[in-house]
Amino acid sequence: MGRAPPIPVPFVVWAATAAMLAWLVAALACLRQRGSPDPWARLDLYSGGFLLLAGVAGIAQATTLLRSALRSNAVAAEALGLSYDPGVLIVMVVLEPGKFVVLLDYAHWHLLPALEQPALQRLGLALGVVGTGLLVWTDTWLARHFASDAAAATLMTRGPYRLIRHPRYASFLLLGLASSLVFASILGWPLWLLLLVAIGHRMRLEEAHMRELFGGGYEAYAGRTARLMPGIY
Repeated sequence: MGRAPPIPVPFVVWAATAAMLAWLVAALACLRQRGSPDPWARLDLYSGGFLLLAGVAGIAQATTLLRSALRSNAVAAEALGLSYDPGVLIVMVVLEPGKFVVLLDYAHWHLLPALEQPALQRLGLALGVVGTGLLVWTDTWLARHFASDAAAATLMTRGPYRLIRHPRYASFLLLGLASSLVFASILGWPLWLLLLVAIGHRMRLEEAHMRELFGGGYEAYAGRTARLMPGIY
């Protein structure tokens, strides 16, 4: 049997954008306090600001990286890391519902109220801005990289990849940390630790994959760049 044809890119872009908008609607539903005289009291500067950042990041990803990567099944598998780490889908099955649980805690349960400190929430929002900016910057470069077979066959060392080897994962960790601080939920920290472990595992798999593809070129690149934070790690 022949390979399945790729899903048309415009459809995927629109579907991904619609999914992001649906995620935001569900998030707002979690925050809304039904029966309260002020049902949107928990849609404040911090929660609203973070959801706005999440929407920007999601829509930017749909219109940049996905538009470029989904031109073929093989390119999509490589761009999304499914060719060397299909287990990432299992992690997503845990993390995505967990985000709504954190929102429910922030809006309704308040399991550990002492965590809700405005100074920490402001720090979280600032980290969210940095993480979103890094993610959009990285996805813009990745979209260019996967736009053609010739570009995709080269080692990416420009843009944010000049500074660190895994800028996309760094942005995910920043956003996860930001979420835990903004929503002041004790439930956010186990999710962030799970994300940290999953990303550590994925980085090892990805680097082994890159060494198979680019050999000494990748070794030289890895020797002069940090994984997640310039000059530190």
